[in-house]
Order: sequence, then C-alpha cells, then structure tokens
Amino acid sequence: MIEALLAIVLLLTIFAVFLLIRFSSKLERISVDQETVRGAIATCWKELGIDQDIGAIKQRAEDIQKATQNLENLFKITRGRAEYGEFQLEHILKDILPSKYIHIRQRLPKIGKIPDAHITSPRGIICIDSKFPLENYRKMIETKDDNKSKFYAQKFREDVRGHIEKIKTDYVKPEEGTTNFAFGFIPSEAVYQYLTECEMPLVADAAKEGVLLVSPATLAVNLNLLAVSLQAMEISEKTEQIQKNLGKFSISIRELEEAWNILYGHIKNTYTKAGDVDQKQARLRDTFQQITQIEEQSKS
Repeated sequence: MIEALLAIVLLLTIFAVFLLIRFSSKLERISVDQETVRGAIATCWKELGIDQDIGAIKQRAEDIQKATQNLENLFKITRGRAEYGEFQLEHILKDILPSKYIHIRQRLPKIGKIPDAHITSPRGIICIDSKFPLENYRKMIETKDDNKSKFYAQKFREDVRGHIEKIKTDYVKPEEGTTNFAFGFIPSEAVYQYLTECEMPLVADAAKEGVLLVSPATLAVNLNLLAVSLQAMEISEKTEQIQKNLGKFSISIRELEEAWNILYGHIKNTYTKAGDVDQKQARLRDTFQQITQIEEQSKS
C-alpha cells in the first residue's frame, strides 16, 4: 500500500515537471534548470500541504500494516486464536439473546464439562464450542506446493473430524439435559466457506451426529430464530399466568358473592326483626300510656 502511494506521487511529480519544461521552452528569455524545477515543486507541495498529507497517509498505511500483521500473528497462535473465537462468540450471543439465557464458560452441573458457552432453552441446554483447529488450514492456504497443500488439507480434515467427535462426546447428551445437538463455532467465514464448498460430506455427517458447524453469520441466523422461539415461550408463559390469575380472580369473585349473599340475608333478617321489635315496642308504649291514664283517673 505504501509503495503504491509513493508511485502515484512520483507519477504526479514527473507529470508536473513535464508540463513545466514544455511550457518553459515556449517562453523567451527564461531558462529552467533542475534546481529551479525542484524548488518550485517543493514550494508548491509545501504551500498546498501535500507533503503533510503524504506523511499522514504513509503513517496511516504503516499503522494498517502493523494491525494486519498483529491480526495474522493472533491467528498463528493457537491460544490467541481460541481467545479471539471466545470473544467473538460472547459478543454475538449478547447482541442477540437476553442475558438470562446466556452462560459463558460455566460448568454444566450434570455433565461436569465447561463449554465455551451454553444457552438454556425449552428443549434443553445448547452447548457451543469455539476452539476450532485452524493450524493446518493456515498451512494449507500459505503453501505454494500442491502436494503440501493436499497433505495439509487432509490433516485439516482429520483435525475437524476429531474435533467434531469431541464436541459430540462432551456436549451432545440429551439424557443429561442437553439438546440433541451442539454448535461448533468457526470464527472465520472463509474457513466455513471452504468446509461447505470442499468438505460438504464432512459437514453433513457432523450434522447427522448432532454437531452443527456454524460461522459468525450462520450462528447469528440460528440465534435469531432461537430468540423468536424464546420470546414466543415467554409470551405463552405470561398468557398461562394471566389465565391462572383470572381463574383465581373468578374464584375470589364467586366467594365474595356468596359471602355477600349470606351477609345480605342476615341484614334482611335483621331488618325484618327490627320492624317486629319496633311494632312490639310501640304496642308496649301504648299499653303503658293506657295504664298511666287509668291510674290518674282513679286518683282524681
């Protein structure tokens, strides 16, 4: 990239010199020597800020080159590659699924294994492994020798087959609470494309064994489908809970109605009895007044 930029600058310089010489030859009494041209170009570059721009471009290109080299070194080191895969996997999971369903590097209680990540779902625990073997794949694409390329391709095929068997043995255990499949996460779209194009029988056999090989893009698709399923499950659970609460509320209303009917009966009976008592009290008062009047008349 740096060399290309310098080549462009050099071509522009040559073109500018050509124009100066061409036009200067037509001007009378003006001689243009090499130092004059060089000074004029340098002055133009300085006044226009081109020299600073070129310096900035060169620095930026060197930074990109260093970053690219660091990334290549990261993938050359197995430990760094594994950590990058785990980092990428964690971010994909957290971007798509609610945190309550995600578990990063946590031990499975029944199995005792620690997958790179696992997801709790209605169908069981979905385990995900991100430690994919890529060393022989890197050697395969770097070598220029066809025989070595075939050799490393075979080694890579064996690595993948062995890793698939490990995922199946460790994380596909429906009898222990997992789903009947697990994800083998490949942190590279290029590697995934190579497998699906050149090693499709291996990928298909892995799926039959319950190991689904996924790239960042295909894992995201699967997780989005799972997110919809989990959301539907939550809605269903809430609907069931609402129905249960409505049932409890209906029972409470019936109990309240029964209690009210009993209370109303008591109130009605009390009101009736109160009327009887009032009538008897009125008759008693009249009788008492009559007796009082008789006594007053006898005295007089």
